[in-house]
Amino acid sequence: MKNPSDPSETHAGLHEKLAGLGESSVRKTYYPALQARMEELERLKAFLDHSNDIFFLVEVPSGAIVDVNLFASTQMGWRREEFLAGTLFDVSDLARCPEGDELIRSPQARDRAQALTALHRKDGGTFPAELTLNRMVFHDQAYVLAVARDITERKRAEEALRYSENFLKNVVDNIPAIVFAKEAAELRYVALNRAAEEFLGYTREEVLGRRDDDLFPPEQAEYFTQSDRLALDTRRLIEISEEAVKSAGGKQMFLRAKKLPLYDAEGVPRFVLGIAEDITERRRLEEQLLHSQKMEALGQLAGGVAHDFNNILMVIMGYAEMLKGDAALGPAQKDKVAQIMESSEKAAELTRSLLTFSRKQIMIPRTFDLNELIVRVQRFLVRIIGEDVRLRTSVYGEPLFAEVDTGQIEQVLVNLATNARDAMPKGGILSIETAHQVVDEAFAEQNLPGARGHYAVISVSDTGIGMDDRTRVKIFEPFFTTKEPGKGTGLGMAIVYGIVSQHNGFINVYSEPGVGTTFRIYLPLAQAPAGTAGERTDQAAPRGGTETILVAEDEPALRKLLETVLTDSGYTVLLAADGREAVEQFQRAQGKVDLVLMDVVMPQLSGKEAGEAIRALNPEVSLLYTSGYTRDIIVTRDILHEGTELVMKPVQPRELLSKVRALLDRKQ
Repeated sequence: MKNPSDPSETHAGLHEKLAGLGESSVRKTYYPALQARMEELERLKAFLDHSNDIFFLVEVPSGAIVDVNLFASTQMGWRREEFLAGTLFDVSDLARCPEGDELIRSPQARDRAQALTALHRKDGGTFPAELTLNRMVFHDQAYVLAVARDITERKRAEEALRYSENFLKNVVDNIPAIVFAKEAAELRYVALNRAAEEFLGYTREEVLGRRDDDLFPPEQAEYFTQSDRLALDTRRLIEISEEAVKSAGGKQMFLRAKKLPLYDAEGVPRFVLGIAEDITERRRLEEQLLHSQKMEALGQLAGGVAHDFNNILMVIMGYAEMLKGDAALGPAQKDKVAQIMESSEKAAELTRSLLTFSRKQIMIPRTFDLNELIVRVQRFLVRIIGEDVRLRTSVYGEPLFAEVDTGQIEQVLVNLATNARDAMPKGGILSIETAHQVVDEAFAEQNLPGARGHYAVISVSDTGIGMDDRTRVKIFEPFFTTKEPGKGTGLGMAIVYGIVSQHNGFINVYSEPGVGTTFRIYLPLAQAPAGTAGERTDQAAPRGGTETILVAEDEPALRKLLETVLTDSGYTVLLAADGREAVEQFQRAQGKVDLVLMDVVMPQLSGKEAGEAIRALNPEVSLLYTSGYTRDIIVTRDILHEGTELVMKPVQPRELLSKVRALLDRKQ
């Protein structure tokens, strides 16, 4: 292919026409045209020489440079003669670019290509360049016109932009708030930070591009969508004081959120930005405080009412007793008096319950071994629970002395046993265990602020129908009952709460529907009476280590606590939020995990199922389980294999570290 504007072709034609003509004719006819053509070529050369791009004309397939513009020398430092003595590959990294190298060296190459490469300066430096390569033919010789543009500033700007984007991403990812964004058209997620991932239990990949109705229950998703639309339609900040969110694991949590529209250059809302704070723990503490205040107010009211009512009952019962001995009364009247007496006795019993609940009942404490109390009371409990419920007791290996009114603690056990019996209409197992526990500041803050120290723990567990969270939070409220009308006063658990509180202790409940319930009563340990073992002393801190421990726990706050405890003792910690993730993490670790610390009840895969899968990968790995249920309940329900290593929740850091160290040392 020939270019019709080729200067050499034009000159050849002019020479032919000049041949045989006189000087006068040349001047008159051809010189003006030749002069104009030469001026045009000079302008073209000046245009190329003063361009801000570098021009190379190179031969195919050698890559030899046959022409170059002046700006190439200015920019790269090489003289024109030095350029013409070499190839384009000598002054660039084009050989590393397959597209550019092929366009020059291959006979069947395409006509055009682009490449990013580096051009070499004479002083040894380099700079990035964008190369546009065009293949052409002059006089049956193939050439490539390579136009190079210095993109140093563009690369610097891109790097600065990339740095700015990464900086902003790191800021958003590490702020202690949940941040997310959705596009305005269909409200699909386009961004969310690390805190949002941790809160929701989903990864970015699982959320981006999806809508709320793909992630949350319909009613909840509809609520989110309405608040998003309100922010976009009104073009103002929307504040939501509290909204319920169900995580990927099914846990109910709460947010305080703000939503606002983000606009494009034309002022049209294109996105909705959400910034939220996790208030689940704050809400729990507020509910705990309100519950405490409500219980205190009800206690004061009940105590006042019971005191006054006792005076009234004394009058009623006194006159009824007098009438009962009146000979003038006939059989029918005496029967009515007996009914009054019986009802008065029931009212007196109710009053005594109210006094116990309100902590007004007179307490006669003495230092007593709770192990001995459990042994003493179990014969009464057997009669209460019936033949279809088996009673199992397990006491701590050393005496557990506490300042208690034994009669009231016995009443607590009787009430809990009665409650457990009613929860097992088809029979089951009632387990009572005692233990010693050191309550640290963090655990005390969750249950009874300021209650640090050594405690005796009485655990009462059943294999009954269990409770959901809504029932569990109300279990100690006066007159709250799940029994049929006439089957209970609703004061049994309130009395338990009142007695334990009166003993300066506290009680917590662990329950799941269909699995069972465990009540744990914490009573302050007392100094042993004279002639018994002395007061307990704190043991030395357990030795740490450098092994790798995989922690599988579906409760984020507890998972974080376990990570902190183990990391502070020198261990390397891998985390998993459920049983399936635990198995995947173990596979990825490729034999580096020395011990797996795993909850018994988890989503996706249970602790037992995950443990079996892990043992299939490595039969030698140590497994340590944690649970809020007693060992009897776990083994009976086939939740774990018998003989499995298990620590009971809530477990203190010192006890956990000692158990972990013991299991790791056992392998060595």
